[in-house]
Formats: sequence, C-alpha cells, structure tokens
Amino acid sequence: MVSRQAATGFSGSGTLKAEAFQEATQFCEKSGKHLQVVSTYEAPPPYIFGNFPKAEVQFMCLEAKDSELGRPKLKRAPDSVIEVKSETRAKVEAATTTDTYSELLKLDDLRKKGIISDSEFESQKKKILERNQ
Repeated sequence: MVSRQAATGFSGSGTLKAEAFQEATQFCEKSGKHLQVVSTYEAPPPYIFGNFPKAEVQFMCLEAKDSELGRPKLKRAPDSVIEVKSETRAKVEAATTTDTYSELLKLDDLRKKGIISDSEFESQKKKILERNQ
C-alpha cells in the first residue's frame, strides 16, 4: 500500500493519488513485475481539523503471465448504506396497524352517520384490510 497525505487542507487529493500510483508502479517495476490495483481511497472533504487530503493505493505486483493481472480488482464502495433494524421494522408495522385501525374507525363513523351504506362500508373495509396485509 502507498499512502500520501497533504500537510494542509488547501491542496486537492488528485495530485496525491497520482503520486501514490506512480510510486506503486515504480515499486513493481523494480522487481520486474506489473502493477495490479486492489483498491483506492481518498479522504472526503471538508479538509479541516486535521482531515487533510489523503490518497491511498493498495496494490499487488504480479508477473506478466499471471492470470490475475487481466482481472480488475477494484470494487466500488457503496455511497450510502441503509440498515433496517428489527426495532425500526416493529415501529413501521405498529404505525401501519394504527393507520389501518384509524381508517376503519373513520369508515365506521361515516356508516353510522348515514353518509355511506352498509355495503359501501363492507366494500371499503375489505379494500383497507387487503391493502395492509
């Protein structure tokens, strides 16, 4: 692995990354091998409080005939990860149950006030229950 970090936050990571690639390539060439990049990393902005631009290159040095040389190793890390925990899932299910109950109460109130008929009530009730199963 080769890593480069700026001394201040006023420079970008592009030059640092290029320098890291160059050093990794030279290292492999000295031993008569070829560079195979495994992963790269750049520190995200903002570049304040000691979080200065940084670039890392993880690599392997392989023989020219090595079958791994032709296979790209880079894997993109996800931009964001969303994790649904069981507690959150339970809250969502509880909210759905509460919403269903509220809808049924409102529907029953409309029936009691004579705004909708018994058959309309049953039809709408069926739709609500099917939707929330």
